[in-house]
Amino acid sequence: MSGAPLQAAKAAKHDLGKYVAFQLRWLAPDASPAELLDALRADVLQTRRGPDGIESAPELWDRLRPPLAALGPDPDLQAVDRAVAALAAAAPAIADGSIDAPAMQAAADHARAVAKHLAALVKRLRS
Repeated sequence: MSGAPLQAAKAAKHDLGKYVAFQLRWLAPDASPAELLDALRADVLQTRRGPDGIESAPELWDRLRPPLAALGPDPDLQAVDRAVAALAAAAPAIADGSIDAPAMQAAADHARAVAKHLAALVKRLRS
């Protein structure tokens, strides 16, 4: 497939999928809760940083998702929607540090799911 949906998926994969789990990729399996929290803050709350400011993962998805709506009820889009909604719900606790260890792990899993499903979407649309 070519055109708007593929271009939108590529943008989402790069701008959101690449950075929503960027710091998480570098964490050791035995990373401390403080290290995991720092990675989540960077990846989820400050997903895109630049001269125009900072955007969180949910903010980015709100901006990037509309052109992908043309795909209809796509399973990868639905998975990203669910994962981003979970990240949005966890964001206040990530921001203030009140998130507990199981919820931090769940947030990390959701961030990784966003990256995985956006990559799968782009791969499928290219074929």
